[in-house]
Amino acid sequence: MNKMLKGLIVMLLAVLVLAACGDDTSDGGSSDSGSGDQVELEFFQFKSEAVKEFDVLIEKFEADNPNITVVQNNSPDADTVLFSRLSQNDIPDVMTINGGVTFGEVARAGVLKDLSDDALLDTVTDEYEDMLKRLSGTEELYAFPHSVNANGVLYNKTIFNDLGLEIPTTWDDFIALLDEIKTSDVNPLMSTYGEAWTVLPPLNTIASNTHGMAFFDELEAGNTSFTEVYGEIAEKVKTLLPYAENDVFGYDYNMGNTAFANGEAAMYMQGVWALGPILEANPDLEVGVFPMPATNDHNSIVSGVDVAIAMAKDGDHPEEAQKFVEFLLQPENVEFYLETQRMFAAVEGAEQTDPALEELQPYFEEGDVLPFSDHYYPQGYGVEIMFQDYLLGGELDGLLSEMDSEYERLSE
Repeated sequence: MNKMLKGLIVMLLAVLVLAACGDDTSDGGSSDSGSGDQVELEFFQFKSEAVKEFDVLIEKFEADNPNITVVQNNSPDADTVLFSRLSQNDIPDVMTINGGVTFGEVARAGVLKDLSDDALLDTVTDEYEDMLKRLSGTEELYAFPHSVNANGVLYNKTIFNDLGLEIPTTWDDFIALLDEIKTSDVNPLMSTYGEAWTVLPPLNTIASNTHGMAFFDELEAGNTSFTEVYGEIAEKVKTLLPYAENDVFGYDYNMGNTAFANGEAAMYMQGVWALGPILEANPDLEVGVFPMPATNDHNSIVSGVDVAIAMAKDGDHPEEAQKFVEFLLQPENVEFYLETQRMFAAVEGAEQTDPALEELQPYFEEGDVLPFSDHYYPQGYGVEIMFQDYLLGGELDGLLSEMDSEYERLSE
């Protein structure tokens, strides 16, 4: 039975029920739709670390909207589950999606509501709206950017103060800083390449600041290649490897967080999302984050949409879904989320006030941001595995050749 037929049946039943109960409103009863039937919304939410925060917000929303029940659905493998549901035309009413390759695939599937003319866009930061449109390859916008992240260099403020170190602003300054720390008894860098994706924070920062977004337009047009552009980028990533004196390929992300929390390195090239587990392991750690200086010219911060909020195009309860999304994007509710997730707002009026992030704030205020390069590689393009193999002893020519051949294969 198709949705249109179901809708007609529901409407007919509603008419019959109202007709049968019509006389009840004449004795002072209210026919206000606000006291109507209970509605249940599914909220498909991909971040396991944010379940508690969204539970609190849902409770707050339901208190103000007693006729709407919101059921949060969090899956440990959200992308796989979402694609599986797409194949069955089973679309959640409201969903959060990371602003990466997955979002682009889902947006192009034609199952999300077009938000291009929504009044809420007046409150959204333009740079992140543009990022989502670029990911989908459309002029239409299919999700609201809610919160954004950033790559950076986490640094131990106590170690920096003890050694009299200054924040570097160029690539040469960064290498000089690493050399200076190396002469002490302190490990300059924490790296955790035993888990391949952790090579992405330094790789994305160097790549995006080196080639900008024009590279992807030229690549798609066939006017350039990874071989032509990524040699310098790969060599810089490899240059940093000897400065990590821990067991780089024996450590994973969680081990690196714990080790850095325990003061086992001066710096840690990661995203701001690592601050939560680090400070949970050591609440007394004096930690800051500065933008990684990837070049000797101007360096922008590399940032992306961490959480985008979308709605089903043909959802059963569009008005209630819209109401819930509007609630989630209210500045005070975004700020509540930012407090524990340590992200930045994509919504005007919501501020990030964590002192650990104060050195990044000016970049967001000025819109001096570049997207994550890996968000614009084709689906299934395992750049992190290619770079992990390269850093384990692979040849540069082999890396570049594989990057080009994989791009061609996945772009066919």
